This record gives sequence, C-alpha cells and structure tokens, in this order.
Amino acid sequence: MDKYLVKYLRENAENEIAKKYIDFFKIELDWHIYNSEFQKSIQNETYVDLKRKLYKLFQYSNTLLSGFDKKANKNLNILSSVAFPDGLLNNLGYNFFKPIWNSHIKTNVFEDFKTINWYHNVRKKINSKNFNELLDVEWYHNLHEFQNHLVSEYSKKDFRALFLGTDQIFYSKYCIEVFNKMQRPTFVFSHGLPGIYSKEVDNRSDYLMVWGEKIRENYIEAGFDSSKIKVVGHPKYKDIPKNKTLRSDLSDVLVIPVSSVTPHQHEYDSIVLSNPSMVVLYLYKVQAVLKKLGIKKARYRVHPSIDSNWIYSFLDKNFYIKDSAYLTISLNKASLVIGSTSTVLLESLMQGVNYLVFEPHDDEGINMCGYKAVPPFDGSEKRLGVANSEYELEELLRSNVVADYTMIHDYIQDLDLTVIKDLIC
Repeated sequence: MDKYLVKYLRENAENEIAKKYIDFFKIELDWHIYNSEFQKSIQNETYVDLKRKLYKLFQYSNTLLSGFDKKANKNLNILSSVAFPDGLLNNLGYNFFKPIWNSHIKTNVFEDFKTINWYHNVRKKINSKNFNELLDVEWYHNLHEFQNHLVSEYSKKDFRALFLGTDQIFYSKYCIEVFNKMQRPTFVFSHGLPGIYSKEVDNRSDYLMVWGEKIRENYIEAGFDSSKIKVVGHPKYKDIPKNKTLRSDLSDVLVIPVSSVTPHQHEYDSIVLSNPSMVVLYLYKVQAVLKKLGIKKARYRVHPSIDSNWIYSFLDKNFYIKDSAYLTISLNKASLVIGSTSTVLLESLMQGVNYLVFEPHDDEGINMCGYKAVPPFDGSEKRLGVANSEYELEELLRSNVVADYTMIHDYIQDLDLTVIKDLIC
C-alpha cells in the first residue's frame, strides 16, 4: 500500500524533468503535509517583517552596484551557505561569497539582477499555501533552463567550489547540479551530531565534511563511500581541552527532551509520523524519576524549532522552569544534564557538566521520535551513561554515573580545513 504522497507523485510523474524536480522540492512539499505551522512562520518572516525587507533591498542594491570584482582578489572564489569565523577562508586562500538564497546583511553576496528575480519567484512558490504551486511541470522546465544562466554566471566569476549546510532543501539540490555541470566540487558540512544515518540524507555532494572520526565511521557503516567523508571539525569549536573533570549532582538539573516534531520525511521508504506530545511525555517521565530522588525543581529547554510556551502549557509549573538563556549560560549553571539524542551532549561536556542520555524505546528499538537510536546514543558508547527506561535512568542517577569526557575527541576535533586544499583547484 502506498503510504507517502510525495513518493507516489514522483514515481507517477509525467516525465523525467518532473520526476527530478519533485525530488528537488521533496522537503518543501513535505512542509505542506507535516507542518503547516512551520510554513506560516516562513511567510511571516518573509513578508511581514518590513525591516528585514529593507535590509534585503539594501543588500541586493549593494551587491549589484558594488561589483563582484571589487570584492574578489587573487584568492579562489567559493560560493558558500556555511558560516566560518572571520578571515578563516581568506587565510586559506579563498574568497567567501553567499548565494542569494542564504544571504546575510553583513556578508558578501554574489548574484545578478536576473538571479535575484528568479530567487524571489521560487521563494514565493515555496511560501505559497497552495501545494500545487510546487507541481507545475512547465515551471520545472523553466527551472531546468535557468541552470544554464547560473552555470554561465558562476563560471564567469570562476567559482571553484560550493559549500552547503545540507543537501535536503531545494536550493542545495539545484545548486549541486549546477556545480556538477561546471565540474566543480561540492561539499556538505555537517552541522551537528546526526540523529539519523541514511544514504538519502547529505549524500548528493561530492564530499561530506564531519566533526570527528566516529561520525565518519558511522556514515561509512551506513553505506557512504569512505572516500567522500572527511573529518574537519566545526567552526564553532577550537582548542578543545584534552580532559576535564565533569560536575555531576542533582542541585540544578537541566532536561533536554526529545524533538518529536518532524516537518518532513528524511527517506522515501521509511515514513515517520511525528507526535508532538512526546516532548511533554518525555518531560513527565524525567520528572517522575527526579521526584523519587527528592528533587523538587528542574529546568528544561526544547529544540528551537518547537514552541516552548506551548510545551510549558502542559507542564507542572511547580516543578519545571522554562530555560530561555543562551545555551552556554544554561549549561554553565547546570549541575547535570539529562537529555535525548542531541548535539547538546558535546556542548555539555565542553562546558564541564555531565550528560546522561535518556532514550526510551519500544521492543523494536524505536525511540519516542519514531527512529532507531544511533551512536553514541544507542548504548554502544560505553563511556556514556544511557538509559532506555525510567528504571534505568533512576539507577544511573543513584549511582551518579559520569560520562568519560575523553570520548568527545572521537566525535569532534579542532577545526582544520586544510584538507580542502587538496580537493579544490
């Protein structure tokens, strides 16, 4: 039985162009199905915020009037939606330019007037409430033809590579194909500890740049070509201490619940229907365990994509305190973090506080978000305390199990982008 609308539409498309572009717009089509509220938030950001509109107008004008050649120099040119510390790429011999679909006010942006108009047309269709706006076969042919313009413009300015934060959104897939036509390499820079390892996610680019050797091994285990996975660390983390003594007690517990709101499907054949109430259920489960140990208060913080006020309306206000501080401030206050699958694990260890993983799952190993847990959250990492039930969490807390800080060096290394020197010419 067919269970996924976008897969059905792709398989029954009238021609190969339509099939390809339905795949290109897979995530954006999913937003209409699985998270209409997410779509509304995009519209509000795009069309309501006048200040942002004016900033964009200034930026586009500056881009068109200032001239590309004034910003470029003898360094090689890179088109990148990934942010790096100031001067880092320049020191490696590269000029950093943002694409129009991922531009920021204070960054160099390269696009011409024709491309700006193209971008606004695409954005308008993506933001439309009409699902069928993204199923226009004639428009697909226009998009396909417009790639020739981008190939011409990007070739004139001699862009040597494309850097992306993911390959899942339309613009990424589209530009990867543009750079393939130019025979220039494409790179996806992983932006966190993966919650899923799948050959359908971040596998379109020539290279996938990851934080640490363990992550590289996990991708290879999932079937990725080993030659495309490169360990480079992450721009946010430099000079990671070799060792730390982690604080771990119950005086100020911070809880990081599951992120059980899925606005899109990662794969075509493994459909996960999200249940937003799992975030609340997770917090109640942790509360039950902590109260057994005499804890009367705890802080919690949800993933930025989830409305924390909506979650708070379900909770026991006498027990839970909503944490809205910057993450580093929040972690510096914490005496212990109890959390699910999250990059906060690494952040927590780097801030010197213990992290206990609480990942309840069913008999088939499916967690509260509908996925199978992956390393290091699946219990395979023996240097990390992992609980799959309230009973196991209580035992970890009573025994004061503390993570081995040194594991962090397997999952993230100091930033080192020198490997790209051999991949870009």
